[in-house]
Amino acid sequence: MKTIYVLAEHRQQHLRDTTWDALAAGRDLAQKTGAELACLLLGSGVDAMADQLAKECPKVVVVDDPRLANFNSEPFVKTLTGLLAGQDSYVLVIGNSNSIIDLAPGLSVALDAALATDCIGFEVDGGKVKALRQIYSYKVNALVSFKGASRIVATLRSGFFSFAPSGAAPGAIEKVASPLGDEPLRKRFLSYVEAEKGDVDIASADIIVAIGRGIGDEEDLSMFESLADAMGGVVACSRPIVDKGLLPKYRQVGTSGVEVKPKVYLALGISGAFQHLGGIKGNPLIVAVNKDPRAPIFRAAQYGIVANLADVVPALEEKIKELKG
Repeated sequence: MKTIYVLAEHRQQHLRDTTWDALAAGRDLAQKTGAELACLLLGSGVDAMADQLAKECPKVVVVDDPRLANFNSEPFVKTLTGLLAGQDSYVLVIGNSNSIIDLAPGLSVALDAALATDCIGFEVDGGKVKALRQIYSYKVNALVSFKGASRIVATLRSGFFSFAPSGAAPGAIEKVASPLGDEPLRKRFLSYVEAEKGDVDIASADIIVAIGRGIGDEEDLSMFESLADAMGGVVACSRPIVDKGLLPKYRQVGTSGVEVKPKVYLALGISGAFQHLGGIKGNPLIVAVNKDPRAPIFRAAQYGIVANLADVVPALEEKIKELKG
């Protein structure tokens, strides 16, 4: 493998967390294969973001074109095809977000490249790259080979790759002319619709008490709110709680909700599906309470309690208040 490429994702002139996930995965692959590492940044007026990326990547390739200012899969596919079509040995790593989920399939066809989506890891065997994916409702990890393919496009599941600053010298920034022609685009960006703003911003909370389906038919959330107050945190939830109308959407943690970066995450009655865990960023202390000992949340948690919430929550609050004096 000659080159590991990482596609930078940005929104409104800010790099998204998926970019750093992809850079972490790309850096690891480059070390394992001995390949070069380069970041691809498509956009308009992106010099500041290019400088950010150059601090962590040895090479940043920039295509500056007004038609790339906001994500649109059509010009992105054409631009990336123009950049990569003449190369015969690479892996292109893309963060898997709702914004660019339609990019990878069309791009793999345009490039005649192998495609692996929703990857949670990579291995290198005899110089060949293999992708780790989960199948059968995420119960089985499968190591996928590419049958000797030398051009690979891979998307990543959020939350499985941990980025850390390299501390290396800044990399080179190479500006490339846009390969987009004058032909009109069939798709166009209209506008962003901002998510609902609430009275609590869980994205900035250091301590989160999250509740899930395991609270049953309980509609009185005062027990959980009281615990959150004692801990100095806020109450959040998984999707079933929002579906029941117990908490608003802006309290939902997950890939279809809000991404959070707490220091402590207390998961109460949450099963731990990847859609929920994908919304938890950084390296928080995760404590899980669930009556099902096989709940996937226990695989992500540093500490776990198998018990009924009604037995644990009041006792935990009492102990916290006792320790606080």
